[in-house]
Amino acid sequence: MVLVLLGGFVAVSSLVSAPYTELVPGDALPVSSLITVPPGRAHPTHGKVLLTDVGVQSLRYLQYFYVRLFPNRINTVVPTGALTSNLPESEFNAQGTVDMAESQLTAKAVALRQLGYPVPERDVGVTIYVIDPGSPAWRTLQVGDVVTSIDGIPTTNPKALQDAVRSRQPGDTVTIRVGSISQPTPGHDVSVRLGSITVDHKNVAFLGIGDPSSQIAAMGTQPVYDFPFPVSINSDDIGGPSAGLAWTLGILNALGGGQLTGGRIVAATGTIRPDGTVGDVGGVQQKTVAVEEAGASVFLVPVPELATARAMASSGLTVMAVGSLGQALSDLEHLGGKPGDAAKGPPPGPDGHSVPTDWQQSPWS
Repeated sequence: MVLVLLGGFVAVSSLVSAPYTELVPGDALPVSSLITVPPGRAHPTHGKVLLTDVGVQSLRYLQYFYVRLFPNRINTVVPTGALTSNLPESEFNAQGTVDMAESQLTAKAVALRQLGYPVPERDVGVTIYVIDPGSPAWRTLQVGDVVTSIDGIPTTNPKALQDAVRSRQPGDTVTIRVGSISQPTPGHDVSVRLGSITVDHKNVAFLGIGDPSSQIAAMGTQPVYDFPFPVSINSDDIGGPSAGLAWTLGILNALGGGQLTGGRIVAATGTIRPDGTVGDVGGVQQKTVAVEEAGASVFLVPVPELATARAMASSGLTVMAVGSLGQALSDLEHLGGKPGDAAKGPPPGPDGHSVPTDWQQSPWS
């Protein structure tokens, strides 16, 4: 009888999904094969710049019990809801796509500015990152949409969008012009009937993007950059913002002379901001293992992740903390790399240092 019960338990637990996810080492890929620059501007590259990601595995209860009984120092088990902020899977995955698109756009702007090119920036709309479930926006808009106007009123940043909504009455139907990150304009129109929420004891119009009643809704200013020539990036189905630094270094290596790594295999993780600041990321524990397996001898990580990465690294991997692109370039030069044209730095004025309005509030920062 005991064996029958045990067998039934094993059978059921091997089929039923547990509310937990395991983070495991992912891939470490050379960015040179994913970045395309005009042939007349490309340089042969020596060494490699690697991006890295984290593998995500949903667990069944039998797998969950096993990893709890036999834990290891590489993989991490987290509640799935904590990982996804309890969002629907489709919306969580869409966020990853938005993050990647923004990181690529910013990396191109930062890299070209670092090479001395003026890259003007203008704010064109509001990128939707999270939509309040059940709201008017939930029924008509999608994560990754860029709202450029409401009833013809430009919404170039989150405050402009909120002001446009609040100028209407609950129940009003508004026309929203919607584009995408890759092509915010001219876009297309959608009609939305506004809902109602109570703010300071008053009923006000409610859309469902960044409204006070929502604890998870978020949006950010969408910039457009006027690039001097095209640079394209193929993310190879990788999501999230953490490849920003790697993309930037890869573009600089391709356009700046090809000697940036000094012939080494250099891995990098970290978000990139328009001012060249490197932001922290997650999963560095697993990423460190991945880059070592890919043959990296140097791993550049955001400052808060230094201790974690060094604890996982072997003696053959040099882990360095960087807080900015300038620091990363300096560290690579110290290791024997040659920045080439990347030593020029951004031109003076707004075409070299401009940051989109409310960028610090954007979820991908």
